[in-house]
Amino acid sequence: MKKRILMLTSTWDSDYSKAIVAGIIERIGDDDIELHILNAYDNVEYAFYQKGREIYSLPDPESYDGLLLALPTVEAVKYISGITGRFHEQQKPIVGIDTRAENAIFCGLDNYRSMYQLVEHMITIHDCRTLNYLGGPEDHEENRQRFAGFCDCLEAHGLKVQKKRVLHKRYRRGNGAEAYNEWKKLGVNMPDAVICANDFMAIGYVEEATKDGISIPDYMKVTGFDNIIEAQKFAPSITSVNRNWKSLGYESMDALLDAMDGNTEYDTRFVEGSIAYNESCGCSLVRDIRADYNEMIKRAKKDNEIARKQGFARQILFGSRSMEEFMKAIEECKDLFGIKDTAVCLNATFFETDPDEEGSGYDERMVLYNRTGSGVIDIRHQLYPSDWNNKKIFLFASLRSGARTFGYTVMPYDEEFFSRHRHRTFVESMSLALTNVNRRLRIESLMQADTKTD
Repeated sequence: MKKRILMLTSTWDSDYSKAIVAGIIERIGDDDIELHILNAYDNVEYAFYQKGREIYSLPDPESYDGLLLALPTVEAVKYISGITGRFHEQQKPIVGIDTRAENAIFCGLDNYRSMYQLVEHMITIHDCRTLNYLGGPEDHEENRQRFAGFCDCLEAHGLKVQKKRVLHKRYRRGNGAEAYNEWKKLGVNMPDAVICANDFMAIGYVEEATKDGISIPDYMKVTGFDNIIEAQKFAPSITSVNRNWKSLGYESMDALLDAMDGNTEYDTRFVEGSIAYNESCGCSLVRDIRADYNEMIKRAKKDNEIARKQGFARQILFGSRSMEEFMKAIEECKDLFGIKDTAVCLNATFFETDPDEEGSGYDERMVLYNRTGSGVIDIRHQLYPSDWNNKKIFLFASLRSGARTFGYTVMPYDEEFFSRHRHRTFVESMSLALTNVNRRLRIESLMQADTKTD
């Protein structure tokens, strides 16, 4: 009997999302499982992105056998508490991927052990005795675990954690520069090592130190966490912790399937990280600078080519004056975005409402548009075109303006969706183009009404 699994995720890093889903799909294999991935793009500072989270409210939890959570913040977990509560009430298992949620199995990196091993490397191999810690938000679970590993490792080696050498920021590149300058005012900006809770802050710290003529690792050593591609290509390349994201996706799905089969003996499953020894800590690394440069040029050319294609596709979409023209434009643009197939589902009331007015959620009955035409669906029983029944993995995202959620898009999943922002750009372009269609149709309606009055 087919099992249906719901996954709520928020893409803060494209490589992370791609690897996690790849691991999940590998574990699913040929099993009779249908996976629905409901994805938002994490930037809660802007209303447009906040509306993207409403995709989580689309499906009925009763239609699923299990739930996967891959959300980046405590706030995001709280946002979907009503959904997780319904799964718990129905005694359906939940697994949090790097996410701790009430009544959920936790599957994630052993942040404590990974940070402990990294700090121990700095102390025992590089003889570091004064260490600064640049962390993420104090209430962030992963940061708490990493900081605990940092503190315990120092204590085990007879070193003290000095309050003035600890800062907690927001995981952003600019926070690394801020930390350097704050510590500079205190005169503690050049310890033996700066241990950063992620790679972005490590890069920012190195960049700011370099402005002062401080060479890394000659004058001090810097480490990061996550081992992102940008940190590997940075000069100096950043010593970091590889989170083994694909393994994390695999183990998370395995834990959920175990729980669905009645195995509830454990509530935590850890994935081991590994240290990526690079230049910023002083470890020897044979690096072909010319090859790195050539790769960077190739990547930049490819990014520019895709950006031009996406810009051209946006122009085509924005020229639509009706839903018929919009769907023709979608077909014309799919190849430019790297999208094979898509369906657009709009609230039945979409064209009756002003997109600038506030509005949330989805109508029970929606109008589904795809390449074969349009029709009305009841989202309690159907979320995608009926001729997609042979597909197994689906990716959903909200269609919205700044103030109103008015529909969603669904696509059979492709592993390249998260590469170079293909999916994100496509969804945002559709949202803006549909808002324009709505406005044009409303203006035409008003003009016709004025003509009849005259």
